[in-house]
Formats: sequence, C-alpha cells, structure tokens
Amino acid sequence: MWTLIELQSLLPDGKHSEKEITQRLLDGDEQMFRLVYDQYWKRVYGVALSFLKSTQLAQDAVQLVFVRLWEKRNKLRDVSHFDAWFATLARNTIINALESRAFQLAAGPADELTSPDLLTPGYLLEYKSAVALVDEAVATLPPQQAAVFRLSREQELSYAEIAQQLNIAPATVKSHMVRALNTIREYVRLHSGDAFLTIWLLASIHEYFF
Repeated sequence: MWTLIELQSLLPDGKHSEKEITQRLLDGDEQMFRLVYDQYWKRVYGVALSFLKSTQLAQDAVQLVFVRLWEKRNKLRDVSHFDAWFATLARNTIINALESRAFQLAAGPADELTSPDLLTPGYLLEYKSAVALVDEAVATLPPQQAAVFRLSREQELSYAEIAQQLNIAPATVKSHMVRALNTIREYVRLHSGDAFLTIWLLASIHEYFF
C-alpha cells in the first residue's frame, strides 16, 4: 500500500520538470492535467483506501483530489515544488473525507459499523487519538510557529501567502515550519504509546513542502 510520504517524491513522468508541470497547469493545459492524473491516481487511490477502508469512498476521494487540483491550480503561482504541493492537497482532501466519514458513521445505524468495507469503531478511535495528539503538540508551539503550521496544513496556503498574511518574510515562514515539524515529530515520539499510531502520525506530518 502506498503511503502519504511516498506520494511526495513522484513526478508525473520523467519527461517533464516540476516547473513545466506547474506552468502548463497554470495555463489550463488539459493534456498536462491528464498526464498528472494518469501518473498519480493509483497511488492517491491506494492512500485513500488505506484511510477510508471503502473502495467507493476511496474512488470518490480520488476524483475530489483532482477536481481540487484543477480548481486550485492558480495557487501554483507561488509553488516551488509541485509534487510536494500536490501531496499536501491530496493528504488534506483524504483526511477531510475521513473526518466526514467518521461523522456519518457516528450518526448512522449501529449495524453499519460492522461492515468490513467501512471504518470500524476501533479505527475511528485511533484516528481521533491521532488528531488529538497532533493538536496537543501544536498547542506546545510558540504562537508564530503554530500559526504558520495551521495556515499551511489547514488552509493550504503557500509560503508567500502565509508571509503576506503574517507580515513576515517567506524565509521566516519556512524556518517556523521546519521548527514546528521537528517539535511535533518529537512530541509524537515521546507521547504516543502505540507504535503503529506513531508511524502513522510521523508519516502524516512529514514535511511535504521541501
């Protein structure tokens, strides 16, 4: 099964640089969009399936990832590394789908939880524990680092956009992000008693922006 970390190191093919991919997508090049789709969709699907535990939900998540890619392509103007940006977009879309699915299951009939093709209560508990642990780690960060991390992770802002919003230099944004991620990783290692959960969290907070 492909992981979120493995998503970040892939380019659509060996013939196109990240700069070319970014520019052609910015230009609305549908052929380049198709190339990106053809290269990435299986890996995005694998990640979505590992999180959502449902083939239909994973397929829906894949489609949503690429819809969002097309809709948000103007954000690529401030992106230096397409593969890192796309990995973050895919990750956030899948996690949002997972959160939505968790809400649906919590509100749905009890017998729905027994389906092997859906998230189980145990899995949901693990997920909630993971989210809580990351939130605890973020709460320990200095205010500026926490703000940079949340703007990057939750709002998918580029370094340039974060710099403008916080009135600081892009290089300072990057420095804050590096320090924030290091702190969060160390917090996870120290406070997670579950080896699997630790690995999952460290994968989820991998620095996609570098």
